[in-house]
Amino acid sequence: MSPRFFLIVAGVALSFIAAIVALYLDMFGINRVHDQAIWGAFGDYFGGILNPIFALAAFFGVLWSLDLQMKQVRQMSIDKQSEEILLVIKDIDTRIGELLGTSVGGVGKAELFMHHMVAESERKAGVLDSSDAYAQFIFTAKQHGSMLEAPTRELKNQVITMHRFLIRYPQKKDAHYAPIIEYYIGKTSRFVPMFKDLGNLPDDTLRFFETAGKNM
Repeated sequence: MSPRFFLIVAGVALSFIAAIVALYLDMFGINRVHDQAIWGAFGDYFGGILNPIFALAAFFGVLWSLDLQMKQVRQMSIDKQSEEILLVIKDIDTRIGELLGTSVGGVGKAELFMHHMVAESERKAGVLDSSDAYAQFIFTAKQHGSMLEAPTRELKNQVITMHRFLIRYPQKKDAHYAPIIEYYIGKTSRFVPMFKDLGNLPDDTLRFFETAGKNM
């Protein structure tokens, strides 16, 4: 609790006490007395009014404390879930990185890898001999049983799994993801052009990365 909160509570309590004393003095005036019975009556009046008020305030304080504890427990549960999901996302990203190192052929003496095809799909330019290598890659990857069909299918499955875990990561109140999740969304969004050409990515996954990638 902040010091300001304690000051507010103390100010309210002192205001109640001052109001009770002021009301008593207004009703009975200021007279010095030595009679213990009168002092006892004043104590009963003072305690009879303030005790229920303070007891009610204490009850609300307990309720507030319980609510705060429940919120902390829920937040701890969310944080734990977020950490577990992030570990899975990192593992998927590692596997994707391994697949991007798959050899897909070559141009002249230069060997090409899957990550070259991803970059070429993004550029749509004649970087690799007028994109002949990329066109050949897409054609071969679509052939069932080819050397490239299996790794591209595995890459597609990893992207789909990445999507499923990314959407499970808790969002902030402003409906935005944490920066680390935005990083992985943007990183995985790079595969969208290639999978559009391959034509085998589920619509919901495609829409997610297209929309989220534009907002990065």
